[in-house]
Order: sequence, then C-alpha cells, then structure tokens
Amino acid sequence: MMKALKAVLGTSAVVLGFCLLGGIESDAAVLTANTDLKGYDATITTKSDGTNVLKNKLGEFELNEDSAIYSSKTIKLTLNNSEPVNIEYVYAKKTLELIGKGEMNVSTSGDIGINVGEHFKAFKTTKYGVGKVTSEGAKVGLRVHNEIQMEGGSVEAFGAEYGIYCENDIKPYYSAVLKGTSSEGTGIWAYRDIYAWKGATVVGEGKVSGARSIIAHIQAEDAGSSITGISHNINSSLSALHADKQMLRAYSGAVVREEYKNPGFVITDDVALNLTSSYKTVARNMSNMANYVWSSDPESVYNTSSGLLGDVTKPFSNGTITGVRKDPKTCARKDEVTQLKKNGTHEVIFSGTSSYYIMPVITRHYVNPYSGTEYPLYKEVIHYVEVGQLVKVDDFMIDFGAEAEADYEGADKADFIAVKNGSEVVINYYYKAELD
Repeated sequence: MMKALKAVLGTSAVVLGFCLLGGIESDAAVLTANTDLKGYDATITTKSDGTNVLKNKLGEFELNEDSAIYSSKTIKLTLNNSEPVNIEYVYAKKTLELIGKGEMNVSTSGDIGINVGEHFKAFKTTKYGVGKVTSEGAKVGLRVHNEIQMEGGSVEAFGAEYGIYCENDIKPYYSAVLKGTSSEGTGIWAYRDIYAWKGATVVGEGKVSGARSIIAHIQAEDAGSSITGISHNINSSLSALHADKQMLRAYSGAVVREEYKNPGFVITDDVALNLTSSYKTVARNMSNMANYVWSSDPESVYNTSSGLLGDVTKPFSNGTITGVRKDPKTCARKDEVTQLKKNGTHEVIFSGTSSYYIMPVITRHYVNPYSGTEYPLYKEVIHYVEVGQLVKVDDFMIDFGAEAEADYEGADKADFIAVKNGSEVVINYYYKAELD
C-alpha cells in the first residue's frame, strides 16, 4: 500500500514538474530595456493567437505596449509580423536597420520614441520588404545621431519639440515616405542635408517650421520627389522650409513645397496683399511674387503688380491660395533665392484663407410725427456689410429708446444677399414717432 502511494505521488510530481517546465518554456518573457539584444539579428512575428514576439539568438520575447527594444550594438530587425506591434520605445546605441513588411508603432511618455546612436536604415534595401513605422515621444519622435537612409516604406514620427531630429543627413530614395510632425516646434530638423531623391516623399509639419537644415540643402531631385514643409505660424522666425544657408532646391521634375496653414490674412477686392513685403517667412524663399503663377480654390484670387486681390463676385471662406514657379526664365533670375533646374517646381500654399469683400449699405430713416402725411428725413447711416452675407433689413432699424413713443412702419426692401456690382444700395425706413 505504501509503495503504491509513493508511486502515485512520484508520478504526480513528475507530471506537475513537467507542466511547470512546459509552462515556462511556452510563455515567453516580456521584452524590456533590461535585456540587451547585443546586436544579434532579430525578427518580430505574430503567433496564431495574435501575440507578437521577438526572436533572436538570445531567445524568444513577448512584445506588448510596455516593451522596449534595446541593443548596445548595431542590430538588424526584421518586421515579419502580420499584426501591428505596439511597443513603448526603441534605443539602439549603434545602427538600427529595419527590413520586412510588418508595422511597428512606438509610443512613449518619455522624451524620445526611437533613439538611434548611429545610422537609421529603414527599409533601405526594399527587396527585403517595405514596412511601416510610427514613433511618438514627449519631446522627439525619432532622434538619429548620424544619417537616416530609406529606399521604401513609411516612417512617421511625432513629438512636441521635433518630429524627427537628425544630426547628419536625411536621405530617402524611391518610394520611401518620411514624415515628421511637431506640435510646438519643427517637424523635421537636420544639421546637414534634407533630401528626397528618385520619387521619395518628405513631409515636415510644425508650429514653428515644417523642416529645417542648419548648414546644408533642402533638396528634392528627380520626377516624383517632393519635400513639403507645413508651418502653423506665418509670423514665425522660420520659414515653412528653412535652410539656414538659404539653399532650397528642386531639380529634374521634383517639387519643394511650402504651406502656411491658417495664415490669418484676408483677401479683399480693393487693398492688394503683397506677401513678400508683409511676411519674412514667405520672402525668404520667394523674392518676387510676379515670377509665380497664382490661383485659388475656390477660384477668386489673382495677382496684380501690387499683390493679391480677389474677385468680389466670388466670395469664399476656408480657401487655398497657391503660387507656383517653374518657368526656366524666372528660375535663372537673380531676384529668386530658390534654385530650380530642369522643370523643378517651387510651390507656396496658403490654406485656410478667406475673402473679406465689403460694401456700403445706405440706410435712410424717415419719421412722421403723428401728423400730416409727410415723412421728413430724420437720419442717414452707412453700414458696411460683407459681400455674400445675408443682410437682415430689420437689423438696421433705429431704436428711439424706451421713453419715446414710436411705431415702426417698415422698409422699402426685404432681406437680401449682399452683392457688390457698382450700384448704390439704399434702404428707406419709415416710422411714426413723437420725439422731443
């Protein structure tokens, strides 16, 4: 009996031990910054239950929103995950290379989302996959000490101070898309060049500036390539695309594009707006408005020798005004600082603009003092109303005050939409009133 009991207990212990060991083997530890991946090639995959894991020579690790990827040496990370992987941050002390077709989203309450000590090679060799990466940090979304190199895929970064901060060159090629957004500062900041080559797309958006290069160029080259800088402050100390050495370039069919969102100005039909004399940000990369072809959506705005005016018959709100220069004759002129060659284009866009076309409405108020049939003119007032707005005739009635005995008899015009066509608009009002 005792031997049988020992046998059963022994068997149970073995089974329990096996289960415990099995549990340890099947449940991967969550990857944190405490684990140095030491530069060993790593791959992220998605399990059948939807869990994302990272595998390399050191083992298998589970990835969740609290995970951090850290490597003290240059590391290649393959994104083979079928479900987006969401982690807290990435810190590569040396070079970080990304390949594969998966999606990785980094979001941290710390200062930097992805921090790279040397080169950031995101989908540089597209035959090994074209994936997507987003990164958000409290101050900087993506910080790279050396170069950013891309040939495809998408990288988007967000931060309060900088979306992307790079201490050397930014070099996207081919189908690569690189975007940096800052809520308070500059979308993309580079100490050296910001390039877009052979079809690449670069977009920087910020409150102070869209993209800034400290000592070198902001240059788009080859058809399909574009660099766009979006600024939320036309009165900033920096332009939407701001090369400190004033080297803004578009070559061989490429586009450099500046956009100022909600600039705050209005278009009128009588006072021309000269953008280059009114705004230093615009004048930095555009010397002469006459060298640009101007249009608006909706159609209303046109350029004159004095600046922009609008067609009073076409009032608009939340419109877009665009100036485009690509004429080879103006490209070579000394009065333009932005360099264009071989069908390169410079676009300057002002979005969120409105017209302010006003017109006078003459109101004449006639008062009968409760005697006879005559209505002598009591007062004439000129009101200025916005073209395209509904004018409510009764809004211009005279209030004689609570102490006066008065009866409003009406006006000779009904409510109308204000249209400025050169004719004088007069509204006659009639009252009976006993006035002191």
